[in-house]
Amino acid sequence: MGVDMVEEIDRETRELALRKAVELMRSGATLLSEVCPVCKSPLLKLRSGEIVCPIHGRVMVVKTEEEIAEAGVLGTLTELEKRVARILGTYVRKIDKEGSTYEDARDIVYWLDALERIERIKQVLKHLPVQSEEEVGKAQRKEDRR
Repeated sequence: MGVDMVEEIDRETRELALRKAVELMRSGATLLSEVCPVCKSPLLKLRSGEIVCPIHGRVMVVKTEEEIAEAGVLGTLTELEKRVARILGTYVRKIDKEGSTYEDARDIVYWLDALERIERIKQVLKHLPVQSEEEVGKAQRKEDRR
């Protein structure tokens, strides 16, 4: 098995997720036996057929170790993206109250750059073909014969 990609979720987030899961089930969602590859929260299937995590929202259903790893990385990047957005929101509120300094502007550019990089990495990962272990083995054997 690969690196454990389970994200540590704090108690407050877990309680919020539980309330959201209950709300979704009251509106017709079905609790599934599968769990989110990022946080291990139980997944729910909405009436529309979409599968969601009460913490991360929409999730990908995966079948191979490679898909599990990719989903974990995408989930982690999405969480990182949310945290950077919250940090930027803090700067906006600070500027509204106190005005802007050179350091604030520099920090905002830094965090915007981080946000852009996260988005680029996510786009690259979403467009990479996922190879099964069998496909990787075939390619390796073909390369070895050369």
